[in-house]
Amino acid sequence: MAATMAVVLILISGTTGKIQGTVIDRETGEPISYANVMISNTERGVATDDNGLFYILNVPSGIYTVEVSCLGYQSKLVENVVVEVDQTARLKIELKQTIIELAPVTVTGQMPSVKKDMVATTYVVRKEEIYNLPFDYTQELISFQPAVAHFDTAMHVRGGRATEVQYMIDNVSIIDPQTGDAAIMLSKGIVDEVIFLPGGFDVEYGRAMSGVINIITARPANRLKLKAFGKTETIMPYYYDFGYQNYQTSAHVPVSKMAKGFVALDLMHTDDWDPKLFIIPHKRRDDYSVYGKGIFTPANQLKVSLSAARSRSQFDRYNLWYRFNLDHYRSDVRTGDIEIVNANFLPDSRKLFNLTVSRLYTQRTYGVREPGSYGYFEDYEFKPYEELQYPSASYKNPFGMRYVDFKDVGDYPEYQEKTSVVYKGLFSATMQLHKYNELRAGMEYTYQTLDNFTYFVSSDTTNPITDEYTYKPEEYAFYIQDNVDYEGLYAKIGCRVDHFGNGFNTDSLEPKNIISPRLGISFLVTEKFLFRANVGRYAQPPLYDQMYRCFNLVPAPSYIDISPVGNPDLSPEKTISVEIGMQGEVKPNVLATVNTFYKDVSDLIGTRFVYALPSGYVRYLNVEYANVKGIEAICDFSNSVFSGKVSYTLSWARGTSSYAEEAFRRYYEGTGDTSTAIPATEYFLDFDQRNRVFIQGGVRLPWNMQAVIFGYFGDGFPFTPVGPEGKLKERNIEHLQFQREIDCAFNKIFRIGNISAILNFEIINLLDARYEIADHYAAIPLEDIEPWEFTDDISITNPYYGPGADINHDGVSSAYEQYVSFKELITATDDWVNSNSAPRRARLGISINL
Repeated sequence: MAATMAVVLILISGTTGKIQGTVIDRETGEPISYANVMISNTERGVATDDNGLFYILNVPSGIYTVEVSCLGYQSKLVENVVVEVDQTARLKIELKQTIIELAPVTVTGQMPSVKKDMVATTYVVRKEEIYNLPFDYTQELISFQPAVAHFDTAMHVRGGRATEVQYMIDNVSIIDPQTGDAAIMLSKGIVDEVIFLPGGFDVEYGRAMSGVINIITARPANRLKLKAFGKTETIMPYYYDFGYQNYQTSAHVPVSKMAKGFVALDLMHTDDWDPKLFIIPHKRRDDYSVYGKGIFTPANQLKVSLSAARSRSQFDRYNLWYRFNLDHYRSDVRTGDIEIVNANFLPDSRKLFNLTVSRLYTQRTYGVREPGSYGYFEDYEFKPYEELQYPSASYKNPFGMRYVDFKDVGDYPEYQEKTSVVYKGLFSATMQLHKYNELRAGMEYTYQTLDNFTYFVSSDTTNPITDEYTYKPEEYAFYIQDNVDYEGLYAKIGCRVDHFGNGFNTDSLEPKNIISPRLGISFLVTEKFLFRANVGRYAQPPLYDQMYRCFNLVPAPSYIDISPVGNPDLSPEKTISVEIGMQGEVKPNVLATVNTFYKDVSDLIGTRFVYALPSGYVRYLNVEYANVKGIEAICDFSNSVFSGKVSYTLSWARGTSSYAEEAFRRYYEGTGDTSTAIPATEYFLDFDQRNRVFIQGGVRLPWNMQAVIFGYFGDGFPFTPVGPEGKLKERNIEHLQFQREIDCAFNKIFRIGNISAILNFEIINLLDARYEIADHYAAIPLEDIEPWEFTDDISITNPYYGPGADINHDGVSSAYEQYVSFKELITATDDWVNSNSAPRRARLGISINL
């Protein structure tokens, strides 16, 4: 396998952009050959060809000054040349003839209001914007983009499932292939910018159907730079304090002209990681992350970078039915690390070769943790799984009454250790073949080792069930894309081929292959108005957890109460996506964008009952589908004092299943009922949000101050109400309350010599607007509980005696006392706190930069 890794490589898109242009004689308009074009303060430069054309590939995103010189002409400096990831900065430079040496003339380049190579919607969250966002971690930095709907703690892009989004760091995936979760949690302090693609992404991107989030990390600086940052809620009054604390520190360390580095550390603690009205017990969270990057330039044409990151997140969970026994409910530890080695070689100005080798490791452990206090770097210790007791109801609760759903005794009945190791080799080649054609081509290879150990405690505690496996699936991909740049027209024409293995060496389980053609076209109607359209096929393999989970246990006794069974013969999920957009400058510094989109999603994973002997079971199958359509309207505006963005999204997301396990949860789990036929009818998905508005703005104030505001307004999500006798009605026919929130932040800059300090005060949910985010109801309507149902007194010697129901403490729980206590117990099933959004919170922070 090591030999295979050394030979077979993966292709990815770069984390850089391109500068191209023409140099012409100002008087004659003729092209100037062999003019020198240099990027100031770098060693990057080229000479123009016979047609006065030049291309500079592999330019890191940023703002540059380009110097152009030629014998017999006055030199020119073009300032403010903006380069963005995977985009082209285009220049047209005119030189003036001179027979004597003159000082270079300086001009300021202007970033075009529309870019013709944007054949699909692309949102860029830049560093200056990132600092002001009321979020501290990378996965949250797209929260105010119009394509995103927030449902529970997940983000859904353009009506897709949460698992349809690809998260990347410097173009390397950080997704755990077993669970679909991000394996690494990093602070926003390491980020230069975030590239968010909600549809129409290039063929370089695989394993994604709804969106790609590419986190571009900080580049080591040429001088020593130190930063320390801290933010806390703990100094606020009780109502505003959920115990949140975040501390970051980073350093840019130049070693030599050829070598420089960057390191960062982040620590976070909160007493309640999903705040509602007040702090709820058993919701503590402690995270840390470490990041480092080194860049080496042994030759002008060769650059090598090494980067590594490690993060650990551990947190307790809350469950209403364990509220009297939370110390025996579930806690999680998620650890991940990634190592990346990248080398790119630029043999000449028209060719770029990129090679990346990476290793991603993630481990997820959950169970019942041992009591005690844990520091930032101390991982939870878990109760031995052999000692877990099956949970049950009892009279050991404050009300002294038993109700079957309250688990007063016993433990959370599962323990799991799941690890994924993903090795990738990445190779790409970019070649400027012609004035009008840039070719990108490449291949990718992934080798994975996936381990799982899950221990289930069943009601038959003498026969626990253990699901243990190790599989090593492989994936291959190849792609090619021609970027056509012809006058006002730009087109991306490409195709991607994926091969997904399943880790089984058997002829009965064939690997899956899929071909994904993609086409994107943009056309400059005028210099300030762009029309674009793209269509493509996107696919991703099933989560490997859906292929392997409990597959070795089929058939298993009482399995219907545990979990769906994996299916190693699952096919990839697929999307055909179409997008049409227009973008134009309405007036100076005001840019309007309109995007329309349609997605047809097929072969989605769902669950169905399989009849088998000696017992049937629920299995994952490709049985679901969805279709999504919508329109996005965005207005960006800016001037010397104020800048901002307003977006409106209207969309419809319909399908047969909101998530893979929905049929299992709705029809089978815990019921033993296998007779129900699952209706193959469409409905509005759980995360369908018809109308959504985001507002974002910043104002520069006197005395080095700035105010930033973020607003969110949206329809409530659909839900399925409860019908007669506790049965569910038709799916998602009612909607929750209208959602709204306004956040704001204030910054003040202080400077003392070379030291700058930024004081930051942010308020989340400024207006303290709270709304219902989940339907809630009592397990039994209170009016259905009658006194005559309780007929016998229960004395202290009776095993059914509960002290909480002995209201007068006379050693006897009377029938009336039982009636009152049971009503109070049922009232406690209304989880109204967790059914509503969070209240106002306030945080104070300071950043010191040297």
